[in-house]
Amino acid sequence: MEQPVDGPPPLDHLSLLDRSTANFAELLAQASGEEPVPSCPGWTVRDLAVHLGMVHRWAAGVVLTVRMADRPEPIIGDSLAAWYSGTAEALAAALRAVDPAEYAPNFARTDETAAFWRRRQLHETVVHTVDLRRALGLGDGTIDAGLASDGVDELITAFFRRLAGKGTPPVVTENILIRAVDTGDAWVLGPGEPPELLAGDAPAAATIGGSAVDLYLGLWGRVPHDRLAVHGEGAASLLAGPTSI
Repeated sequence: MEQPVDGPPPLDHLSLLDRSTANFAELLAQASGEEPVPSCPGWTVRDLAVHLGMVHRWAAGVVLTVRMADRPEPIIGDSLAAWYSGTAEALAAALRAVDPAEYAPNFARTDETAAFWRRRQLHETVVHTVDLRRALGLGDGTIDAGLASDGVDELITAFFRRLAGKGTPPVVTENILIRAVDTGDAWVLGPGEPPELLAGDAPAAATIGGSAVDLYLGLWGRVPHDRLAVHGEGAASLLAGPTSI
């Protein structure tokens, strides 16, 4: 990601994760668990919370055991919100117990440090909080532009690699410039499986532009792509194909 010369300091992913998981837990306490989740067809709020909680447990295990283990079926008591809060607390404790520079494997096979998991769990929580808010009829809420831009970068540099590893790589047929018009951050993708991240000044035949939040939620499939400025066949092909799981 290419940033302005005098851009903001790096995000404190762990502190933001603390706030995000606390917010999710507070919202979850307002739910019955049976509400459908519009942005995750076929899921209820309970399904959403169990998914996120198990992802937290899995990530904590990866950081502490330094191996990618399977996720067992959870046993959940009477309070789904209390169960989720416990998984979030366990994740926070695991991430604080390990120096961010320590080795920890990940599915992207890049930046295999504990710091990767701080960032990954933050964005997992932010996106699913949008899902939960929608299920409760509360709208998307407010996402900071800097956080959203960081999320776009995380998706491009990590999740695109995961998609390629699962045999469903993003479709990049020509160089594509992706630009957040409000933050000035930009990425240029070139063909490859996964797509190659090129220098920010590399020539591009197609472009995708929009606010950092619209790019973030658009690439995660949470907002329609007509909120983005899309130019060129390559850009349209990328958005029509898989960009997230």
